[in-house]
Amino acid sequence: MKKTLLVLSFILVTIFFSNSVLASGALLEATFSTNPTIVAPGNDGYLQLTLKNVGTTGASSIIVNQISYSSYIAVEPGGIGNIGSLGGGDSATFPFKFSVSNVAPSGIYTARFTIDYCTESSCSGEINPVAIISVQVPSMLQVTSVEPSTLAAGETTVLNFNIANNGADTVNNIILSWQMPNNEILPLGISNKQFISSLNGKSSITIPLNVSVGSSVTPGVYPMTVRLEYFDKSGTKQNTNSTIGIKIGGSTQFDVGVQDSSAGTTSLSIANIGVNPATSVSIKIPEQQDFTVSGATSVFLGTLNSGDFGVASFQISSRSAFMNRSATVNQSVRSVGNNLNVEISYSDTSGARQVVQKQISLNLGTVATDGSATRNRGFLSGTTLYILIAVVAAVIVFLVWFFKLRKQKKK
Repeated sequence: MKKTLLVLSFILVTIFFSNSVLASGALLEATFSTNPTIVAPGNDGYLQLTLKNVGTTGASSIIVNQISYSSYIAVEPGGIGNIGSLGGGDSATFPFKFSVSNVAPSGIYTARFTIDYCTESSCSGEINPVAIISVQVPSMLQVTSVEPSTLAAGETTVLNFNIANNGADTVNNIILSWQMPNNEILPLGISNKQFISSLNGKSSITIPLNVSVGSSVTPGVYPMTVRLEYFDKSGTKQNTNSTIGIKIGGSTQFDVGVQDSSAGTTSLSIANIGVNPATSVSIKIPEQQDFTVSGATSVFLGTLNSGDFGVASFQISSRSAFMNRSATVNQSVRSVGNNLNVEISYSDTSGARQVVQKQISLNLGTVATDGSATRNRGFLSGTTLYILIAVVAAVIVFLVWFFKLRKQKKK
């Protein structure tokens, strides 16, 4: 037991003596910092070398003897640099400029320094600190577009977020989130955050989301803030923010019906069944096959708010009214088409002029044609009537002549 204690005491005394010797001499310690901490290819940066003499005596003739570095990295100056001297406990900082090749791939690169110095007893002191340079090719992950850019209030639709990775490296653990100022647009049944495991360089992806627009949202353009969080190839967390304009409102919906049709006048009712107002509304009956309009072909209604309706009256008639006058007994007839085309023009909430085509059923009669179908046009009409009159006249003339001739013979 006493022998063991003596051995331990000897070891402790030896360690204490060794540390005292080391501390009593010159001892250099080197640390590095990089500015910027992550460098993109084709850019420059600075290595800041901090030397500290942690010993008790001075270190002199401090020289950067050599700098060796990884490919794609160049440190200036690459040759010998005379730093000078450092007293015990003193420190000094020295900058070294470096550049990164514009074709450097993402990764960690090193620069190894060989630093020689002299102490009071010799000039054999040497340290070999290593600086680390982080190079990252920009991922350039961004939201390229959100489609559609116009949404209708009170409706549910699919909103597509198009994301592109314009960089060369794969990015991982992507989180897409978006926000509106007052929650004008909300996701249905899901969070406003979506997760994508990875996206390769030079590729894109579309994320569809079911969203709903509030029915009471005032028409206008609203900012949508889209945020992307992801990890680049070096494992560094990156984020980008984009602001995209979303238009709410715009077009509306109409319903057209026949309110009255008599004495040659047809009145059409036009109702705004959408959620957006429509201004400068005008109704027009365009040129078409089976109907014709006498007089004005368009009527101005003004503004129709949601739920409002207006009435437009036109002198509409079937084209059979004109064709019947020239139809002959040898002509066959067909039923007149009853689909009336109606054109609605209006200004939407953004001021853009819109045109809506509607088709309604309007039955005003039939029309003659050269087809095979026939109809009853009355007992007599047209050429048949003229022939019949001529025959009757001829019979009357013959009877007058016959009775006159007979009377003369009797005399």
